[in-house]
This record gives sequence, structure tokens and C-alpha cells, in this order.
Amino acid sequence: MEGSNIHRARNILFIHLYGFGSLLHLTLTIALPISTALMAPIFGLVTYIIVLILYYLRVDSWRIKFLILFLMNIYVFILNWEALSSVTIVYFVIPIIAAALYNDTRPIVILSLLSIVEISLLVFGLDIFSRRASLQYDHMVLSLFISIAVLFMLFHSIYFSRRWSQLEMKNKMMERALLSRDGYLHLFFETAKDAIAVFDLNDHIIAINPAFEKLYGWTLEECVGDRIPIVPHERLGEAAIRTKKVRQGESFSLLETVDMKKDGTLFPVQITLSPIFDHSGVVVATSVISRDITFQKESENLIVQSEKLKLAGEIAAGVAHEIRNPLTVISGFVQMMNTAPGYPYKKYTKLIQSEIERINLIISEFLVLAKPQASLPKKFSLRNTWNDLAALFGPEFNMRGILFTQYWEEEDFVIEGEEHQLKQVFINVLKNAIDAINSTDSKGKICLGVESMGNEFVSITLNDNGSGIPPEVLLKIFEPFYTTKSTGTGLGLIISQKIVQGHGGQLIITSEENHGTEAKIILPKI
Repeated sequence: MEGSNIHRARNILFIHLYGFGSLLHLTLTIALPISTALMAPIFGLVTYIIVLILYYLRVDSWRIKFLILFLMNIYVFILNWEALSSVTIVYFVIPIIAAALYNDTRPIVILSLLSIVEISLLVFGLDIFSRRASLQYDHMVLSLFISIAVLFMLFHSIYFSRRWSQLEMKNKMMERALLSRDGYLHLFFETAKDAIAVFDLNDHIIAINPAFEKLYGWTLEECVGDRIPIVPHERLGEAAIRTKKVRQGESFSLLETVDMKKDGTLFPVQITLSPIFDHSGVVVATSVISRDITFQKESENLIVQSEKLKLAGEIAAGVAHEIRNPLTVISGFVQMMNTAPGYPYKKYTKLIQSEIERINLIISEFLVLAKPQASLPKKFSLRNTWNDLAALFGPEFNMRGILFTQYWEEEDFVIEGEEHQLKQVFINVLKNAIDAINSTDSKGKICLGVESMGNEFVSITLNDNGSGIPPEVLLKIFEPFYTTKSTGTGLGLIISQKIVQGHGGQLIITSEENHGTEAKIILPKI
């Protein structure tokens, strides 16, 4: 667009100079008796009007350029044809000077060749070198030639100096704007909180920002010019399909998937994939913006878990008491049957009684989830509580061949809270340890460690050498109703966690499959 405007500006300048020269020539021809050329200025004025009309009709500027240059050449040829002296041959230089001011080689070459042909015709065909005019005529011709050449360059310089300065200032402003834009883009790229990476069409990394290094663990030196495994193996297929579509110009916005860090850790991520186009609209690279949504996913899981707990609470509040009333009656009659002498079906009634007790246990667990239970916190000895539990489970330890050991950092720790609720927590984790050991063939070991954690907390750690918990199961152990036991309710650990949290503590379960489990209960101490 800029080049076209410059051409139009030069065209109108040279058109007016052509017309002014024709008018000046006609005036001198009429005023001075020594000049005989009349056809050339008339030709010039007529063609000046025609070209001017074409210019304002917005004929292509390139055509106007060639037209005005060749009209100048024809004008000079006619001038030499009717001139009195061969000196006028120098005017063939004027169109070539004008062509040079266009900064275009083609018209210079064409006009030069055409001028050679025309001069040859004038010299050999019309024998213009045999013409002899007065010295005054030659002086006038040369003076006029020099004046026209100077006027051409002078007007061109004056006319375009302002345009060149404006263009130069515009270029500087564009350069500053470009540098400023690049600076802003670079600043955005470097300081963005989301990870950004740019890939070429062979999946080699072109650039990454600091957030990418922090999120994925790869440094800039390790990445640039190379491929890095950020997509898990099981998701390579779907990633390849997305990449192919992006290279075809398609974009993906806020797509949730799973990526992999340098150390192999998988994490949920939200990505935006975009193609990068060149000035002609061809895809030359692709960009990926990644955002770690681990916290978001954890929050969503907590919300789901909360909803499940709320549902369980509503069920417990509405159903538990209604079930217990008829169960009490059934339990009473079953006990009467069991104590009746000579009753032949005691085997079955005892089974019924055990199932009733199991139902009561499930209802009790439901009630814990319903509303905060009224409790009377009081100080109690942690040592005495665990002595009671050791005595309670002693026969079972002996029967299953389990070695139970205790390590106490101090003689005793005093806890303030609801002793019966916390005892239920200890029983739950102890029973889970026994069940885990029971599923293995090795001799069972359960170790209780009670240690101080600073001045405010005590850590109660229970380690077993049981079968351990698979990673996929470990992620779900605190979900309501999730259980791997055929007779479990899936509420034991979630109830234990709620009790511990209600006492201002934490329940942490860590495990490795085939290498045992550790249950750590952290509670405030007196």
C-alpha cells in the first residue's frame, strides 16, 4: 500500500512537470523567433491532459508511470525531429533521469535501448548532425536542458523530502510500537503464571517460560530443540490426534487431561492448544498453555465427599431410630429363644443375634455421620486407654500369632476429649491392621509408637507388616461406603477421620503394597 501511494505521488509530480515543460516550450517557441519546434509542445500539452484524466480516473499507477515516461521520450524524439540543431539530442536523458527517480530498473533499461534506436534513426536517417544553428540557439537549448534537469531533481527532492521524513517518522513509530509489543509479549511470556511452551511442526520445543520449568521440572537448556515426554504413555494416542488437528489450524481451549512431570509424576492439567500462523496464514508452530488443576480436583473430590457425608447423615437421621425400635423387639425375642431350655434352633437364633448386632453397629456408624454427637470432653490417660485395648485384643493376638509391641517416648500422655470416641478410632485402625496381617502368610507384627510432636501434639503410630494397600485403593480409603471387605460398610475410616478432626487432630494412612501399612493419629495433648 505504501509503495502504491509513493508511485501515485511521483506520477502526479512528473505529470505536472511534463505539462509545465510543454507549456514553457510552447511559450518560448512563440516568443523567440530562433525556435521552430511547435509540434512537440502541442503534443506535450495534449498528452498532458490525457494522462491527467487517466490519473484521476485512478488507472493503475504502474501503467501511468510507464505511460508518462514513454510520452516524455516521444516528446524528445519529436523535438529532435523538428529542431534546428543536433544539440537537442541531450534531451533524451530527461526521461531516463525521471525513470531513475522511480527507483525502478526496468524503465531505465527500456528507455535507454529505445533512445539508442531513436538516436540512431535521427543520426543515420535524418542526418541531424549536419544541421547548423546559431550559437545563441545552442546556448538556449543547453541552458533549458540544464534547467529542466535541475527542476526535475529539485522538485522531486522538495516534494518527497517531507514525505520521506513522514515515512521515516512513521517507520520509527512502528519500530517503537513493535519493540514495545515484543517487550510486552516477552514480559507476558516470562511472568505468566501458567506454563507456556512453543513447539515446531516436528514436536521439538522452541521456547518455554519459567512457569513451565517450575511445573514440569524441565529446564530451558534441557528442552529447547528437543522432544520431552510430558504426555503419559497411555495418552499418547489422543495427544497425537489433538496435535494433528492443531497443525491443521484447529484450537483446543481449557481441555482437561493428565500430563507427566520430569520425575514421572502424573497430575491433572488444563491445557489450551493453539496454532501459530505466519503472515500468509500457514501454520508454522503450535503453542500449549498448561495449568495445574490438582488443587481444583482435590476440592471437587472434597465437595463430592461432603455431599456423600451429607446424604449419609440425612439417611442416618431419618432411618436409624426407626430401625432400632423393631430391632430391639426382634433382639429381645431372639434372646428368649436362645435361653429357652430344649429350644432346637439355637444355632440359627445365635446367627440371627449376631446379624442384629452387626446391624446395630452399622446404625451406630450412621449416627456418627448424622449430627455432631453430644459429648463431654474430659482428660484421660492415653497409656490406660491402650492398656485396655491391649488386654481386649490380647486373646486375638495370641490366637492369630501376632506380636504386639509398644514404644512410649514418655511414661504417659494426657489427652482431653471424648475417650469412648477416640477408643473407637483406635479399635478401627487396630482391627484393620489385624485384618491386613490375617491376609498374609508371614508372622504378624503390630508396633505401637507414641511420641511427642513438639509441645502441643502427640503422635500415635500403628505399624503392621500386613499386605499393604494398593495405590489405587489408598486414594479412596476415606471415601464414604468404599470398602474392599466383603462384610465392611466403608464407613469405619471416614468416621475415624471425622472423630479425630473433631478433636483438632489428623488421621494419616500411608502404605506400600506387600510392605505393610502405617496409621498415624495426631492429637493435641495437655
